[in-house]
Amino acid sequence: MPDIMKLEPSVHKDSCAKHKHQRQPRAGFTLLETLIVLLLMGIFVMLSWPQLSSALVEARLSGAADEIVNALEYAQLSAMTSGSKTRVLIEASQDRIEIKHYKSSADLFNGGDVLLASDIESGTYEFMQHPLKKGFDYEIFLSNEIRFKGIDITLSDFDTGNPIFFDSLGAPSHGGTATLSLGARQIVVTLDQLTGKVTMSN
Repeated sequence: MPDIMKLEPSVHKDSCAKHKHQRQPRAGFTLLETLIVLLLMGIFVMLSWPQLSSALVEARLSGAADEIVNALEYAQLSAMTSGSKTRVLIEASQDRIEIKHYKSSADLFNGGDVLLASDIESGTYEFMQHPLKKGFDYEIFLSNEIRFKGIDITLSDFDTGNPIFFDSLGAPSHGGTATLSLGARQIVVTLDQLTGKVTMSN
């Protein structure tokens, strides 16, 4: 009789352990479920890749076009606030953007020096500092920027022989366009001579 009493709790424990084990939810995924999920994700990526690739090209082109728009608008604003002319060069052959401002020879003299009329009239264009890159000249080579890799300035009305000048009123010396391309895509940046407004179009 004592032996039977000892065995009964053990049997009861084993029975409880089985029920407890059966109630536990199954954790994780099976290999088959994981493969199905990966397959569906692969199909989704393949179907959406053309749209994604096109969006990336557009974003890169827009970013490069923004650099030209920003350069033109910054040079225009600087000319108006400083009262001295600024010059913007958009060079297609080197995919380069630069901004310079006019420095009169008079700026080189101290207050006590006697200035001649020729000193006031003469001067040179010197690089402006980039507003977002302290200590760096405002000169951008698109080919040196990873985010603009493959983008070309194919045409520019503001090239070496014909840079754009902004006077103290912000009026441009002439209007024109700069065209950027990446593969078959392109964006045209236009400067209107009459209004001085800069716009972008595909």
